[in-house]
Parts: sequence; structure tokens; C-alpha cells
Amino acid sequence: MDIASHRTHRRLQATAPLAVLVLLWLLFFWRILTPAEADRLTFQQGDFTLQFLAYRQLAYRQFAAGRFPVIEECLYSGHPFQADPQSQVLYPPVLAAMLVGRALGWEEYPLRALEWEVMGHVLLAAVGMYAFLRVGAGYPGPRLRRTAALIGAAAYAFGGFMTGYAMLQTAILQTAAWLPLILLAIKWLATARRWLPAASSLAVLVFLAFTAGHPQTMLLIAYTGAIAFAFWFWQAHRGEPWAALLRHGLLRGTVAGAFAIGLSAAQLIPTLSFMLASTRASLSFVEAGRGFALHDIALVALTGVINVWQPIYIGIAPLALAGLALAPTQRRRFDDAGLWVAIGIGALVLSFGANAVGFDLAYLVAPGYRQFQAQERHAVVITFALCVLAAYGAHALLRPLGRRARWRLWRAGRSLAIWGAAAFSLLIGLLITQRAVVEAAQASLASAGDRLALVVLGLLGTAALFAWRARLGQVPRWLWGSALLGLIVFDLSAANRYTATQPLADPFPPNPLIAPIAPTQQPNSYSRVYNHFGLPLNGACIAGLNEVGGGSPIVLRAYKSLLDNAPEDVMVKLLNARHAVTWRGAMETPEGVMIPWFLLARDTFEGQQASTYRLDWEPQEFNGAWIPRRITRASSADAMYGRMRAPGFDPFAEAIVINAADELLARSAGGSAAIEGKSAGYIKVAASADAPALLVVSQAYHWNWVALVNGREVAPVAVNGALLGVPIPAGQVSVEFSYRPLDLYIGAALSALSALGMLFASIRSVR
Repeated sequence: MDIASHRTHRRLQATAPLAVLVLLWLLFFWRILTPAEADRLTFQQGDFTLQFLAYRQLAYRQFAAGRFPVIEECLYSGHPFQADPQSQVLYPPVLAAMLVGRALGWEEYPLRALEWEVMGHVLLAAVGMYAFLRVGAGYPGPRLRRTAALIGAAAYAFGGFMTGYAMLQTAILQTAAWLPLILLAIKWLATARRWLPAASSLAVLVFLAFTAGHPQTMLLIAYTGAIAFAFWFWQAHRGEPWAALLRHGLLRGTVAGAFAIGLSAAQLIPTLSFMLASTRASLSFVEAGRGFALHDIALVALTGVINVWQPIYIGIAPLALAGLALAPTQRRRFDDAGLWVAIGIGALVLSFGANAVGFDLAYLVAPGYRQFQAQERHAVVITFALCVLAAYGAHALLRPLGRRARWRLWRAGRSLAIWGAAAFSLLIGLLITQRAVVEAAQASLASAGDRLALVVLGLLGTAALFAWRARLGQVPRWLWGSALLGLIVFDLSAANRYTATQPLADPFPPNPLIAPIAPTQQPNSYSRVYNHFGLPLNGACIAGLNEVGGGSPIVLRAYKSLLDNAPEDVMVKLLNARHAVTWRGAMETPEGVMIPWFLLARDTFEGQQASTYRLDWEPQEFNGAWIPRRITRASSADAMYGRMRAPGFDPFAEAIVINAADELLARSAGGSAAIEGKSAGYIKVAASADAPALLVVSQAYHWNWVALVNGREVAPVAVNGALLGVPIPAGQVSVEFSYRPLDLYIGAALSALSALGMLFASIRSVR
């Protein structure tokens, strides 16, 4: 073979695994990719459409209007949108899609674009995992064979975690997709002599993962990466004195961490300030401790029987390979197999949350664990560890085997065959039972039978492949590896291909409950809709209406407190709610007050009757700004809401300010106010007062709002716990409120400085 042919052969060898991954990806998603309407599927509606597609459309509307979406007026009476991590507006792939959409003239952000986002990140996870296993795993020991790396990559990308619930929560999927590449950069950082370029590369990857929008998954990645870095650094430099080892390790970790935090500051600072003032500032142990039930450990081998999702299922064959990787002869070849065992077991224990001992310690001492719930999301770390071990096991079987290793493999195959036979017997018993039970139970038994049959096929297929490898003579090992990969793909496709899909449907079909309150029919342009269990999440917002609430799982704590604790008749006035969509047959509040209402429409929502009411409370000409005649000081939020529940309380006559200054209390005056103009992040009000007064606007208070009163900047105050107010002088007054995201500006400046510092450090290191 000449030099040119040899180079071509090497290139084909290097690119063939990537081509295989792309082919598997196309096969897995072909029913979403196909243009044929009869065959086409989409991802399950719910959070995928009502949360993430809705947020894409809201952001795109502002981009199309020439604004950056730092605030969204239609949610929560003014939601700090960019600071909410699930908006993902700083995530480069999302920004790129928005720019492409504007260039192509999209009217709305389409469902197809979000589908491509999800599918593209599954492919990114596959390619990233292959790169980690092929380049980083085992280093500085033996390099993994391509087929072994392919097996680990396929198990990670098409396993139960990445292709189940995470695909519907796009922020989780898109954050988790960067995990393999982040760990590859961490290994480079731990082992390289010139490590500054590695620190810069790691910072870029962390920035991408953090702006992808799921801080909890990013926290799990950070903890996993820190543990792996400590182990790999010790492994690569264990000949050094302990003092030098600790000093150099801390230097690398600190510099890389500073780069990553600095580069991510544009999203990190707004998100951190938002979360500290949100309902997620701190959760109770019970709230944070929700996780897997102990019996969910069966999900490692069973699919669709005890749970709709199978987030820790990577396939029967990869699970068996992971077990082989722990054999004593293999631990000598892969020194970090023990690392992945420890990480996997630790993540599994934490995934049970309060259902097992272990999470208690994390809740008490580990930063971040008080802010997040749903501890079953540790599944991303569990599956990653299992997939690495599975690749190690496959690599061990693809190298030449001695007589003793063959005998052990034969015994492992025989054990799997016995388990497979037992599972097959159970399957036969299940099918016989199915004939004897009532018809209503037959469908459930049939579904369980299908899932059990998958276990039988996985066990017997793996047993046959182990036996074949143990007796392998002249048959090429690549052929055996291809058969193993084929079995894994069959298993994962059968188990996961349709877990999170449904037939194609309109994500936001016309809703007869919204139609009567279309924007053109609103009595005034600054009113809001009170969605009281009558509309889908963000449903009114998508239709172009402003909502009292919204669908974000993270909300400003003070505003959520107003919604939960203020009397309902007071709340609808403070937030200028002129319509309500509710399951109730009338607008009688829990406090026994009847809000004047007029029925506009009736229909069903989630199986029960819902009604749309026009709320006819006085004054009907009110459009969102007023001057209260009296200001009251409250010592606490409880005292404030107690005052609101007092008989005869008038929210337009009396404003309550927690710990109000004496100067503010003196502003008891009469006057009038009207909103002259309003857009996202801007409100213009004309007011008139017969003495120094307090102007209140039906807008959620946030520290980023600034006010110009007759051209002079005045600091706004929080009124009634969560609304925007500002002191004004006597006479005719013009007030302009602007949402100035100072936290974003500071974060963006730090990100720019960090990027320049990283570039300078990397160039200097190379020179």
C-alpha cells in the first residue's frame, strides 16, 4: 500500500465511526425527520410545547421586533425573562436559530426548529461521547478501540435518559449533551503540560452548557468534573511531592474555574440574582428530597413496566459489559474504572433523595442542593458512568483473549443464558395469565410482556455473543463487535424510540376559551388574564395576551407570595385582571367575595368544564396606574397580607410598603394617573398630584427597573409587596419607567474581559 492509499485508509477508519453514529441517529429519528405526513411523529406535547416552544416563540417575537428579550411583559406581570435560565436566550444555538429565522422571514418560531434542536443535541451527545471514549478514556493507558467507543457513545446518546424525559425538557437535554466534551477538556486540563489552552477550552464548553439553561444538570456536571479532575490530576502527577501536587492542582482548577465563571457571567449573574430572590432560593428537605423510589433500581434492566420513563436504562448488553469492566484483570488496564464505579454509585445513592440515606448530607453541606428538587436527575451521571464502563468492557473483549479470560467469558455467557431462560419462562407464564384475566387487564399484561420479551432478547443475545467470542477462531473481531453494536442498537431502539413521541399535531390549536378575549377585543390594552386552571401553561401569553401568572417553575418570591396570599378580589385589581378563565361556575373568591363577572365562553379543559369571564369590577376605565391616598407601613409580609384581608380594604386608596421610610409615609395625597405608552421594558405615565405622592403601576417590581420623574432619576420602591412604585412631586408629572438589566450589563462586561484574558493566556502559553 502506497503512502496516499495508507492516508486514505486512515481517514476512512477515523471517519467511519462518525458516519455510523449519524446513520444510527437518522434511523432513530427518521419518523420525526420524514416529510411524509402519514408517517411523521413529533415529540410529546406538554412541557416541550407549552414551556419550551412557548418560550422560543416569545423570545423570537421580541427579536423580530428588534429587542433583546430581557423582560417578558405577558408573564407574571413582567418576568425577568433573560435571567430565567429556561429562556435560553443567550445559548448560542438558540441565538443562531433566531437569526436564521429572521433571515428566512419566519412569522413564529416553528415546532420544526425545536425538533431539530433536540435531535441535534442527541447527535452532539453521541459524537461527544465517542470523542471522550476514543481520545480521553484510558489515557495515558491504552486507547479504546473504535468499536468499543462506538458502543459507549450509542448507549449514552440513545439510552433511556437522553431519549426520554430529557428530550421533552430541552434545557436538561441540551445541558447534558455537553457532559462528554466537558470531561474530555477536564482530562486535558489535568494531564497536559501546557494546560492554559485546556482551561480556555473548558471555559467555552462550560459557557455553552450553562447557557443551555438547566442549572441543576450543570451543578451535577460541575461536581462530577471536580471529582474526575482531582483523580486524573493525581493519576498523572502522583510522582510529585504532595505539597507540589496540591499546589499545582489548585492552580489549574482555580484558573479554569475563574475562566469558566467569568465567561459565563453574562448568564450566571442575572440567573443567580434571580434565583436568590425566587421561589427556589431555598427548598425544604422534603421539597428538595424527591427522587427515585427504591424499587426504581429495577429501571436499570426493565423498561416501561414500573415507570413511563427509563432514565437509567442503557441496554442489557452494555450493562453486562459494564460488569465485565470491573473484573480484576480489567482494572489493571483501565485505572479510572474505579473512578466511574464510585461516581456512578454516589449518583445512584443521591438519586433516591430522601428515600435513602445519603442525600441528607448533600442537602446539609453541598452548595446548590437546597435549590433543586427532582433528585432522579442524577440519572445523567449514573448513565454516563455505566456507558464508560460498558465501553471499557467492550474494549476488553475486542483485544486478544487468553485461555483464562475465555473461560470466564464463557461462564458469564452461561449465567446470562440461565437468567434469559428464567425470564423467558416468566414471559410464557405472563402470556398464559393474559388469556385468563379480564379484558381490561389484558392490554397492560401485553405491554408488560413486550417489555419482558426485550429483556429476554437482551439476555439471550448477549449470552450468545459472549459464547461466540469465547469460542472465536478465525472470525474477525470487528465482525463480532459489529454484531454486539447491532444488538445494542436493536435493544435501545425498541425500548426508547417512541417513549417521548406522539403523532404530529398543532402545538397551539385554536382555543374557544381564549377567542373572546383576543387582543383586538380587550376593553383596554393594559389588562391581564387570570388563568385559574382553565388554560394551558402560557396559553394566553402565546395568544398575545398578558397573564397574571405563567408557566415558569422559577418565579420571583415576592410576586408569587402576592398571588398566593392576597385576597383574590384585591389581587385582580392590583394586577388589572379583566378576564378570568377558570373551572369555577362563578367568580366567588375563597374569601366569599363575588367579583362582578359576565360569562363569555364555556368549554372543557383537561376533561372538565371551564369558563371565560369578563371581570366588571370598578373602576372600569382603570388602565394600570394610580395614586393611593394613604400609605401604610407593614412590619412583615404577613402583616401586609393581614391588612389586605381587613374588611373594606381598597387597594387603590391604600398602598402598603414593608418597612416604609417616614418620608414615604408622609406622601398621602390625592391625584390621578394614566399610562400613556407601554412596551416590553418601558412604561410612560402621566400623573397629577395635589401634594408629594406615591405613583403605583400594575407591574411586577424588579430591582432592574429605573424611573425618570420629570427627567430626574428616582429609585423605585416595592409596593404591596411586589408592585412597582415611585415617589413623585406635586403637580403635573411625567414618569418613564425603563427596565435596565444592570446584572446583564455587568455579566456581559465580565464575560468579555474573561474572553480577552483567556485569549491572551492561551497565546502566551503556546508561545
